[in-house]
Amino acid sequence: MKKIVTDIKNHIYLYESDIKLKKVKKNIEGLVVRVYKDKVFSKYLGFGGAITESSAYNYSLLSDDIKKDFINAYFSKEGLNYKYGRISIGSCDFSLKSYEYSKKKDLRDFSISHDNEYIIPLLKDIYNIKDIDLLASPWSPPKMYKNSLFLILGGKLKKKYYSNYAKYLKLFIDEYKRLGFNIKYLTIQNEPLAIQIWESCIFNLEEQKDFIYNYMVKELNDIDTSILLWDHNKEDLYHVCNYLYENNEKVKGIAFHWYSGSHFNNLNMIKQDYPNMLLVNSETCCGYSLYNEQEWVNDAINYITDIISDINNGLNIYFDWNILLDYNGGPNHKKNYCKSPIILNEEKNNFIKTPIYYYLYHITRLEENSDIIYNSSYAKELLIVSSKKDNKMIITILNPTDRDFEYNLIIDDLYVKDIIHSKNIITYEKDI
Repeated sequence: MKKIVTDIKNHIYLYESDIKLKKVKKNIEGLVVRVYKDKVFSKYLGFGGAITESSAYNYSLLSDDIKKDFINAYFSKEGLNYKYGRISIGSCDFSLKSYEYSKKKDLRDFSISHDNEYIIPLLKDIYNIKDIDLLASPWSPPKMYKNSLFLILGGKLKKKYYSNYAKYLKLFIDEYKRLGFNIKYLTIQNEPLAIQIWESCIFNLEEQKDFIYNYMVKELNDIDTSILLWDHNKEDLYHVCNYLYENNEKVKGIAFHWYSGSHFNNLNMIKQDYPNMLLVNSETCCGYSLYNEQEWVNDAINYITDIISDINNGLNIYFDWNILLDYNGGPNHKKNYCKSPIILNEEKNNFIKTPIYYYLYHITRLEENSDIIYNSSYAKELLIVSSKKDNKMIITILNPTDRDFEYNLIIDDLYVKDIIHSKNIITYEKDI
């Protein structure tokens, strides 16, 4: 069985070794971590990240050879093996400036030409090695359709422009698909209850439901793009799902963010009541601080704690936020800086894989379209996720604490005695 260890404190990154399993000769009590390979809980579809204009601009600063290394770090099987990407429809905070695709209410001037400078070249380079599926989300409708006449500071979409705006979103999807980019999912508004100093728009639940089922689904009828509901935080997710969901072939799931707490039970209840609904974490990031490898370990642990717990409560797809920010957490046209798994170095001529990247590597060993299987542990402090696909089983264990844990890892009638040190993450890969 292959073992992969990351121990940032001791500068150990993805260290691989082979360990031998032994036959269980008698009942092992205590210190047990057990995996049940025939007990399937849910389906894991894959991981992704946001291809913002800020990320694409940073990417443009790199040489061709380093660009290749960067793309492989995220999208190759030797890297994070990302299957998905998230893009903004128009500008978001992680854009170089505010922009929209049309200034005519009848949309006769609609154009995505703005995206040709940075976003589309990055997407083309990604697609050169892998066809990924995209989630597209608007941060604001065009200001001409809003009661505030601003892209920023909230405001609302005027009811008389619902039809126009649905056409606007469809035009965006059509233009990207014309270029060969598969927009598999759409959310109708990023963080629909948040008034931000950057691009934002308020959509209450009643308005969302009206717009989705009476306008948007009609625009999507002849294409294979589907809708994910909500796209905001988890605390009311079960209630939101009950209110928004109607049985419609164009509505495939519900998207959420992590910024207001864990609320893992909300995922579990949705999975129980709506077993065919996709659960998609569409955005995760940590606030900016100057890069320091050891200090960023805590952010990495917070990431993996959330991801493992989401997966163990039914999550299907997980999106990180920006795939590449500069050393100062930007650019961001509203100075809302944050961290990313890979950042530019200070000279902006190469990139740094941060601890977040190395911890994510362990999670992304879970293969696309794999079955999440049950596990149990004697220690509640250990966070464990396990999966299987074809003839391979993946088990990842995170120790977020300041102490070490010994355990007997048991799979069927085989076991190995092992130890996980403080703040370490271990992945086991076993043929079955």
